[in-house]
Amino acid sequence: MSARVRLTSVLVASVTLLGACASGSGGTTSKRPLTPAQLAAQDGGIPPYTKADVAFMQGMISHHAQAVTMSSFADANGASSEVRVLAGRITVAQTDEIAFMKTWLGKRKQTVPVGDMEAMAHAHHAGMDMSSTAGGSAGGMMPGMLTTAQMDTLKSAKGSAFDWYFLTFMIQHHRGAISMVDELMSAKGAANDDDVFKFVSDVVADQSTEIDRMELILKTRPRP
Repeated sequence: MSARVRLTSVLVASVTLLGACASGSGGTTSKRPLTPAQLAAQDGGIPPYTKADVAFMQGMISHHAQAVTMSSFADANGASSEVRVLAGRITVAQTDEIAFMKTWLGKRKQTVPVGDMEAMAHAHHAGMDMSSTAGGSAGGMMPGMLTTAQMDTLKSAKGSAFDWYFLTFMIQHHRGAISMVDELMSAKGAANDDDVFKFVSDVVADQSTEIDRMELILKTRPRP
């Protein structure tokens, strides 16, 4: 057998083998889309996520940081025992959630905001636009976020006046967080990661409950 005949035989056999592998039982070369679990396995165990998921986490870190700062004024400003307890719960819960969001972003090699009021204050006074984060409005403020003037008012209020401003402003703040979740859930493909979905579900449930509680307490507080 000549070299040309042998080469032709090898090529024919190779093409036949490749065709059989590609066609399979259905005789088609099309591939089925990977399941979320398969995609996660391909990416080192990290479930699929979207730009909206990332922007939400980045924005909510700063949003939570402001709530923690607001709560930190309660003891020094003579808040009532009810408000001090509420502020303490908000501090613990949202500090833990900030840690979760930072870890989530870090595992996906995304930018992790500092998450403290000092950095946010610098951004505000420098005129930086915060609307690139989830829920940012045309004016650069995320829903529910307190303005500099509101934060100054809260920080200087004492006793029953502090209670009234804290409850009023924190209700505003919580409603803003829920609005941010609503916006995330309306984004195509967002919150398909089980961790993200559970987190935003908890945010809505916890903060809705706290809004109800704060509204009841607020009814017993005179407006300054």
